[in-house]
Amino acid sequence: SKKLPHQDFSSTQMRLVHLDLKGAAPKVSYLEQVFPLFSKMGANGVLIEYEDMFPFQGELEILRSPYAYSEEDIAKIQELAGLNKLEIIPLVQTFGHVEFILKHDKYRHLREVERFPNSFNPHLPETLALLKTLLTQVLSKHPHSSWVHIGADEVHRGKEFWCLVGE
Repeated sequence: SKKLPHQDFSSTQMRLVHLDLKGAAPKVSYLEQVFPLFSKMGANGVLIEYEDMFPFQGELEILRSPYAYSEEDIAKIQELAGLNKLEIIPLVQTFGHVEFILKHDKYRHLREVERFPNSFNPHLPETLALLKTLLTQVLSKHPHSSWVHIGADEVHRGKEFWCLVGE
């Protein structure tokens, strides 16, 4: 078998590991084991896409999985990251990939296309209000994060686009 040449990425400013937590999120005890490995492999940050694993409060509590991390878990994850010289960068989807939000009847009216829960209608003032609340809650639990990733990829043209250009 042929070995791949070693590549040195140490001069790359951001070397991140992306943790997409939907489906089967790891326990904090597992992250305690893998964060040192990430650091040893040269990573300096972890991009965490919580989705329904974040401990949302108040009006957003409906988004929370029954298995969501607690506020204490979020604090512990950041502590573990710091011990391993990793910065946590929360990824909060703000346009597409928002099925975990738009699957709920409460937010159904914010869909770009009524039958598909994947994208927000960006023209609705309620969408912006919801995103502000979502981002505020996530960022308030990440006071040491100097970055946030807002997603905004893989959004398809929906009804609003076709209304503007004509079908």
